[in-house]
Amino acid sequence: MLQRAKVLHAPIKTKPDFGIPLEVSKGIFLLKMPIPFALDHINLWLLRDLDGWTIVDTGFYCEESIQIWEDVLSNFCQRETIHKVIVTHFHPDHLGMAHWLTKKTQAPLYMSRAEFLTAQQAYQEPTPAQTLARVEFYQHFGLSEEDISSLIKRRPSSEDAQLPATYWRLEAEQHLDINHEKWRVLSFAGHSPEHLCLHLVSRDILIAGDQVLPTISPNISVAYSEPDANVLGAYLDSLLSLARLDVSTRVLPSHGVIFDGLQERVNDLRLGHEKGLEQIRQFCKQPRSGRAVMEEMFGTRLSVLNKFLAVGEAKAHLNFLMAKQELSLKEATVDQYQII
Repeated sequence: MLQRAKVLHAPIKTKPDFGIPLEVSKGIFLLKMPIPFALDHINLWLLRDLDGWTIVDTGFYCEESIQIWEDVLSNFCQRETIHKVIVTHFHPDHLGMAHWLTKKTQAPLYMSRAEFLTAQQAYQEPTPAQTLARVEFYQHFGLSEEDISSLIKRRPSSEDAQLPATYWRLEAEQHLDINHEKWRVLSFAGHSPEHLCLHLVSRDILIAGDQVLPTISPNISVAYSEPDANVLGAYLDSLLSLARLDVSTRVLPSHGVIFDGLQERVNDLRLGHEKGLEQIRQFCKQPRSGRAVMEEMFGTRLSVLNKFLAVGEAKAHLNFLMAKQELSLKEATVDQYQII
């Protein structure tokens, strides 16, 4: 959910315009693209790569994105070779334009395996069995039939996007040679199954995707297909790993401003989740449904999209406490949780 925090030091004073690449470090350009969400933009990255370019993340599939990419490829990139299209994770604002871009430029797509395979499911019409599993997940969580119906009918934001049929696999600790510089591949779970970040060690620059953002917390959600997953535990572990990077690391996030102070931001994110966990510890001194916990954490006035996110996030916090054996679960038509 979109939990706001204090703004860290933002070293780039120029405000980027939509569709106009802005150089933020030598050979590294920020391309700000519009997306149809509460977060109205995504930061994509154009990396100078010898006689051409490498692109990191692609934008949300829509006519406006197509028009911006047509202009950028022709007028900024001067129709030079696109050597690679790298996607940090499967969410539609990152992967949505990948099919169009790779077809247009004949560049190979680079992703992690888990993200590519997850996209194959997420971007397809659900089967009857998958729909039934979603309904049962929401029923056990305690949602009303009206809420369940609205969530099942929710039009997925990836609906119009096509997926590339093939990809080149990226794994943690690989190194990519881009413009004679070595970018180290980092891989984390939590926000998505195998989210990639790119670390330019020689210049202490981190393309962070959604794994760490400057003023909001990335959504950490349990999916119906893996209802017992401890995704919050995985995310908190990822923050510990990121905190080990050099204190001078400059973070290039997918949303918000470029910032310095990675360790401070990691600590802020960890404290935010610990606050939510403590809220649950106090609230669940008596048996509570997942829905009751969600409403305690996020309130009752939620849009369909925000309710979808809030269910997953509340379940992530409950599963974390279950994994720590701090919380008991009584399975029933509507599951009940209580602090041990």
